[in-house]
Amino acid sequence: MKRMLLVTLVSVTFAFNSLQATTQNLLFSGPTTWTPGASVVLSTIDTYSGYGGGSWGLTYWMQVNSSIAPFLTIIGLTHFTFPEGYTGPFPVLFNLPTSDPNFMGESADLGGSSSTLVPDGTVHVTDITFGLAANAPAGTYTLRTTILDPHSSRQVPSDFNDTSANAFPQANFVFTVVPEPSTLALLGLTAIGAGLAYRRRRP
Repeated sequence: MKRMLLVTLVSVTFAFNSLQATTQNLLFSGPTTWTPGASVVLSTIDTYSGYGGGSWGLTYWMQVNSSIAPFLTIIGLTHFTFPEGYTGPFPVLFNLPTSDPNFMGESADLGGSSSTLVPDGTVHVTDITFGLAANAPAGTYTLRTTILDPHSSRQVPSDFNDTSANAFPQANFVFTVVPEPSTLALLGLTAIGAGLAYRRRRP
């Protein structure tokens, strides 16, 4: 009888702890093909559960491949569900070294907070406007959230008890930089012209 009671208590405790577990995820939505010299808007979606009274907000930072970092800036940020957040100055540069030598980070906390608790669910957090330099190199790159201190991206719980349980898993967004068709056509004409000039010079 005692053994059965102990097993029951352990099961109830485990079930209660499972119900208290928190989950949180960020998702970036927007165009995956970027043109040099253009601006691009990505929307940030925050999904969280197990927060009981809800959340006061979130903190998150981003990093990008070192090879594209000098050509990429954040030129605008619009806050939605958690409206109190970074408002400038802009542009924000990707010029901070990270623990991964292949990535560079930025210094602005892109998250926000609310004066009232926001219940568990899926919410639109921010729109981030990126500026891509006209001389940005073509290629495929990854924007991702930071997960290590001092820029650990986290959801803020109702009791402000900030622990590793509130940390976001790393969110990734892959984009490809592709020159405009007119630029490609111009490059093609240049190559053809160079080829014809070479042929004419040959004896």
